Amino acid sequence: MVWPLSRRRLVALGALGSATATVVIGLLGVIQHPLIIALSFVGVVALLEGVIFVVTTSGRTRWIGAAVAIAGVIAWVWIVIDGDVINSVVAMIVTGLLTTVLTLLALRPVPYRPPATQVPAPTRPFILMNPRSGGGKVERFDLDGKARKLGAQVVLLEHEAEPVAVLQQAVNDGADLLGAAGGDGTQALVAQVAAEHDVPFMCIPAGTRNHFALDLGLDRDDPSLALAALGEDAEEIRIDLGDVGGGPFLNNVSLGAYAEIVARPEYRDAKFNTVMAVLPEVTDPRARSNLAIEVEGRPSIEDPQLVQVANNPYAKPDEPSAAGTRPRLDTGMLEVDIVAYKNQTELRALVAAASMGAVERAGAYQRWTSERVRVRSKEGTVRAGVDGESIEFPSPLDISIRPGALRIRLPKDRPGPKTGWPRVDGIVARHLWSIVTAGD
Repeated sequence: MVWPLSRRRLVALGALGSATATVVIGLLGVIQHPLIIALSFVGVVALLEGVIFVVTTSGRTRWIGAAVAIAGVIAWVWIVIDGDVINSVVAMIVTGLLTTVLTLLALRPVPYRPPATQVPAPTRPFILMNPRSGGGKVERFDLDGKARKLGAQVVLLEHEAEPVAVLQQAVNDGADLLGAAGGDGTQALVAQVAAEHDVPFMCIPAGTRNHFALDLGLDRDDPSLALAALGEDAEEIRIDLGDVGGGPFLNNVSLGAYAEIVARPEYRDAKFNTVMAVLPEVTDPRARSNLAIEVEGRPSIEDPQLVQVANNPYAKPDEPSAAGTRPRLDTGMLEVDIVAYKNQTELRALVAAASMGAVERAGAYQRWTSERVRVRSKEGTVRAGVDGESIEFPSPLDISIRPGALRIRLPKDRPGPKTGWPRVDGIVARHLWSIVTAGD
């Protein structure tokens, strides 16, 4: 339900009023307690510097960084409470939260929904389910039994099975829909065959993360709800499919640091510990990826520490979509993100910018869109993380996008892509003011 303009106007006016109150309270605090405010700022700086050392170093230096970060937090809390500014801080927190809530209600970000067509229910749906994905979600949600009751043929993915051959045989036997219950790796496997035969694909988010399902707007907490796509109350959309070395990817291809991390055998069982142990090694400015990234119309980038190529662009900080999600999957473009730094100073600046949500401003970071990327390696092979799976390819490796290659069948009644909270800055203030002054 869309609010009438008069109600939106009142909410926008309230957001502007509470934002003004927040600024006024902050200025009064600085005027009345300049020393206390300055010391609290030092505590925040200590926290940020400590976090930077934890991420970019190892051994004793990392422990020192952790101690500095903890000391910064303790100092900030003590200064705020003992410095007689607690009332101002609480007031600013309350008015700031009120501003955020009212701003979200006033702007009401609406996620993009791709063009959809009404399609009849499939007559011979075939679903491949990975019982090991997501800690056993297939069994926990009885996806097998529920899908069979809806008329689907279900095959469980076993270690010794040849899934592509099973899927190809299903299409040859007349399957008019291919579904996948599992993580993004299983989804990509089935999507490849579905796109090859131009058969609709159904995503059942039974994995651990299921980033692809998130961008499709499916409910990841209850994967059984995706089975509604087998009925009449469903719709079909077309999205792009990434191609890496002749194989598909749904989310992204990572090269450099992340590819090295996911290649470690211990990554599957101890993701966080593995990342923290390997990150200083693979992000050392002296380390070389031996990769060259080539995009038409741009100079080649040599030895980047990290490269990510995504099937469609991720949300920018000023977009309403939630961070880490893709607002659209049908732009026909790849997003290329590259991190390349030469020394510790550039690395520290990059981490500091990222911690403040402003990584785009760091000189070591580049981002652009393209239809094709070529990756060359001096070692003759390119190690890549493809939707989280470590794979080695011969060099050069071509990464491209196939616009509209994949038909997706979705339930009409689905949560939809997540939207983020709008940033409270000058641009948002102008949007709020335009609502206040708009005519009925």
